[in-house]
Amino acid sequence: EVEWCAGEGISRTLGVCGVLRQTWSRRRGRQSEVALRCPCTQRNAHRGMHHMPSPRILALVTLLILLPLAALSSPSSPSDEEKPLEKLFLSVPSAAGARETLKDITGYDHLAGTEGCRKAALYVRNKLASALAAPGAGVVVEMHTPEVLLQYPVERSVSMVAPEIWEAPLTEDIVDSDTTSDTPWRNLTFNAYSANGNVTAEVVYANYGRPDDFEALEGLGVTVKGKVVMVRYGRGFRGLKVMNAERRGAAAVIIYSDPADDGFTQGKVYPDGPWRPRTGVQRGSAQFASLCAGDVARIYSKASALDLCGYATEDLVPKIPVLPMSWGDAEPILRRLGGADAPGGFQGGLDFPYKLGPGPSVVRVMVESTMKARAIWNVCAVVPGKHYGTEDDRMVLLGNHRDAWVFGASDPNSGTSAMIEVAKGIGRLLRKGWRPHRTMKICSWDGEEYGLLGSTAWGETYEEELRAKAVSYFNMDVAVAGTELVVGASPSLEKLVREAAASLTDPVSGKPLLEAWGGLIRTLGTGSDYTVFLDRIGIPSVDLAFKPQGSNSSYGLYHSVYDSFSWMERVGDPAFEYHALAARLWGLLAIRAAGRSVVEVHPPTVAGRLALYLEELQELRAGRGVCEGHCFEI
Repeated sequence: EVEWCAGEGISRTLGVCGVLRQTWSRRRGRQSEVALRCPCTQRNAHRGMHHMPSPRILALVTLLILLPLAALSSPSSPSDEEKPLEKLFLSVPSAAGARETLKDITGYDHLAGTEGCRKAALYVRNKLASALAAPGAGVVVEMHTPEVLLQYPVERSVSMVAPEIWEAPLTEDIVDSDTTSDTPWRNLTFNAYSANGNVTAEVVYANYGRPDDFEALEGLGVTVKGKVVMVRYGRGFRGLKVMNAERRGAAAVIIYSDPADDGFTQGKVYPDGPWRPRTGVQRGSAQFASLCAGDVARIYSKASALDLCGYATEDLVPKIPVLPMSWGDAEPILRRLGGADAPGGFQGGLDFPYKLGPGPSVVRVMVESTMKARAIWNVCAVVPGKHYGTEDDRMVLLGNHRDAWVFGASDPNSGTSAMIEVAKGIGRLLRKGWRPHRTMKICSWDGEEYGLLGSTAWGETYEEELRAKAVSYFNMDVAVAGTELVVGASPSLEKLVREAAASLTDPVSGKPLLEAWGGLIRTLGTGSDYTVFLDRIGIPSVDLAFKPQGSNSSYGLYHSVYDSFSWMERVGDPAFEYHALAARLWGLLAIRAAGRSVVEVHPPTVAGRLALYLEELQELRAGRGVCEGHCFEI
């Protein structure tokens, strides 16, 4: 059969990551270098720039690749054979089933490498095995247990020593109506992979910690060298905030949640609403995952991070102390800052004019943690396809991570509960005699929160097989944190996503999901478990989530102790109807990708996206895109 000619990854087929280091500017009539490290050639990241073929050669290569795709065809709607199968599948995922799974798995904390996460792995393994059980189907559920480097807090503190004496509680308050909020983890907020240390210094406020924010400080004569830098969450990955501060000589970094981004300025706070309360803290990894995702020590691999990514292990984690804070803890420090007035874009949501410092606020930041090599537990159910075990076999992958920063009702276990509902639906088809054309692997990853550890280890371990056989990866991380569908996808899968959405109904509006959603598909970068499959191996990928309507930030309880079953049942998705919808969408994509003998790759979409990417690279170089002129830096 002829399948997925470009679906194996436009980056792999065209060598985009190898050659699009220079691009052609028709407006300027010349070539110009693109200062952008390409993540999907991590192993070659340290090798300098490559020259791009002339535009004529690129156009010819593109044409030769896309012409065969025009011959591929599949119905834009289900065939007569598919309709009864899809109807049967769609009848299975239920709100009640999703609720039951979510209540079970959020009943205990399950950070990566802990006994709770091992317990959750066994729970998911048993649920998948039960859901997919079918005589003669040959389903197996496998455990993959790589050893990785994990960090856990021992002691940490932040205290103001001038102009007043004060110590931050660094704790999340118990909410009476949220029974799981009374947990030891509410007193153990931390940023993973922080350096240990004890620093006393003046404070400088650096807004979101982006390169342009530090440039603004420098333009005003404010230096961060030797200072404790306070930055707020949002507008970028926390590891980049730390890296930007560290490179400019900061002595320590505090990352706090400002109410302007996910707190009371957005609406009612938990438990009365979905936004972050006064003591809510966003935990998270401070690893420099943008340089090299996965275990920084690569304990499970013969290859080191230096071999794979061009960076030594010690260059992938902070060398300075880092701690997260609630806005309630950050307020006394920010309120006592002096110095220049903060520029307009620096002003947050607290009721006083923000200042930049340095001082007169002087704080002591102390971090003591322990680093341990521990096993993590990936769980993968294998549903054999018609060519399983032969060279002709191909694979469709589904994945969701299971580990959480404490309970993880939205992130990630709304996705876990949706995955179990998908498995139930596929199991129903298997028991009716259906077999997928391609092998399906349904995987529950561990260690995502620390830096995509589990999925990266699995992808690197089976890289050769995945390069040869995997045709698509469908990811759900935060499956449900609101009602607005947000999709990122490889160009070759966009049409498949829109067609699947057109087959479903949005429960609130009653409109077709495609209409309620609008069909906007974002470019995938990094940030969840699709990273190793898309950026390293070149497998076309999709990431799906239902998020708060119109929100430019994460949901308000992200990575806090309040991301609990109580939050989901009270505020997030009380009827669990979006959990069921997420499962139907995810599963429909999977069974169409795995079940059809030929899956259409839409050449105009691929070609159009390639042209758009070239234009975006030029904008990045010119400083008008997400890099804002600092592509080398990130």
